[in-house]
Amino acid sequence: DRWDMECVWKPDEQGLQQILQLLRESQSPDTSTQRSVQQRLEQLNQYPDFNNYLIFVLTKLKSEDEPTRSLSGLILKNNVKAHYQNFPNGVSDFIKSECLQNIGDSSPLIRATLMTKMHLKQSLSSKTSLCK
Repeated sequence: DRWDMECVWKPDEQGLQQILQLLRESQSPDTSTQRSVQQRLEQLNQYPDFNNYLIFVLTKLKSEDEPTRSLSGLILKNNVKAHYQNFPNGVSDFIKSECLQNIGDSSPLIRATLMTKMHLKQSLSSKTSLCK
């Protein structure tokens, strides 16, 4: 994991570039490219900080185009839905913090993506607390 002295997660530049490339390729109309991207995304889900990269792209990379940032949020939302119970505490806390800090993003698309993500997280948290 990549945490600095203030406990703020920072991406590895090479890993970040690979994920950005993957997000761009996933927008291709070519079905074989999309299948390849889907397989690589499934492989990346085995790494606990993959979701940190997704929230980083969504909330911090304002120089990226909106469709790429929003897609990052959509993938993150699907990961939360499928794997939230397996997220390490640091990852879920980082995602929650980034969502809250960026809810005022200037892009309506990004704000909507963040709101959907936060609503899903809240409903999952409620379900888990009911099970305890």
